[in-house]
Amino acid sequence: MRKTHGIRQRQTARTAALAVLLVTVLCLAAAPANAAVVYNANVNTMITNVTQAQLQPVVNELSGETPAFIFGSPYTILTRGSSSGVPIDMAEQYIYEHLLSYGLDSVSFQDYPGKGGGVKPGRNIIGQINGTTKPNEIIVIGCHIDDQKWGDPLAPGADDDASGTSAVLYLARSFADKNFARTIRFCFFGSEENASWGSNMFGAGYYANQCKLAGQNIVGMVEADALAYNAGSVPRNGRVVALHRRMKSNAGEVALYTMWKDVFAAYSITGLDPQDWAYSMKYSDHGAFWNYMSSTPAVLLIEEDGVYVTNPNWHTPNDKVSTFNWPYYVAVTQSLVGLAAHQAQIQ
Repeated sequence: MRKTHGIRQRQTARTAALAVLLVTVLCLAAAPANAAVVYNANVNTMITNVTQAQLQPVVNELSGETPAFIFGSPYTILTRGSSSGVPIDMAEQYIYEHLLSYGLDSVSFQDYPGKGGGVKPGRNIIGQINGTTKPNEIIVIGCHIDDQKWGDPLAPGADDDASGTSAVLYLARSFADKNFARTIRFCFFGSEENASWGSNMFGAGYYANQCKLAGQNIVGMVEADALAYNAGSVPRNGRVVALHRRMKSNAGEVALYTMWKDVFAAYSITGLDPQDWAYSMKYSDHGAFWNYMSSTPAVLLIEEDGVYVTNPNWHTPNDKVSTFNWPYYVAVTQSLVGLAAHQAQIQ
């Protein structure tokens, strides 16, 4: 009886081992080939915590719906035009104070000289979390502060680009107590509406060129520009969100798209149709990196734009928070959280 019992034990153990092996093989077979994203509980929490309640206060304050507290006092930002003087200065200070409150490793202004033809001197704002094991590999998550070239007093700029600014501020405050192998920079660029991608004298163009001159190793850049408007256009039924990259294949930009799309599956982000648009559309801050750091993978995350529908409210008094599609905006921001966290190699 004892000998028979031992044989049965070994047979049972062997059967169990085969069952475990079979489950493992089936799981591997079901996993996407070359998956760029492995589920992370911290990332899931940050994604789950993206809500309208988290995003709307910043959009309201930057677009003048409600007063913002700046230098300890209420101030209503009626425009963020790059030539508006006090209003754009206050918007920059608002972002600076928010970043300081998060406990990042560093927060700084970067002054740029401006250029003739109405592009005045201004400031970028940079918040940084230092990488733990690969600090010289830098991820840039960008957006732009300004909403008009010439300081129109009725340019609220809620979608363009208070939506991107609020999303990047959310990333900064939720990432602040996490560890990442790579250094991550949250960059708030000035003068984007003045085509800063085409000049190294202001905005993102100045920043990218200074990084090049300093020999900095920026291994990935994502620009968040206009994330909250969706008209529900045919044929995509209001689900399209796009990652713009260069028409000529860039392996790093293809990898960014792959990682971004894997984020949707890994964290069950639904209701969107993530699109890979290789159109070489450079008209935002990512274009500065194409111009001045051409080997750096840089992409633009943007709402359904150009191909199907463009927000008719951009650069007008009607670019208000009341036009937002909130479930859409929340889901787009969730996808940005996942992409940035995995690109920076969260630990």
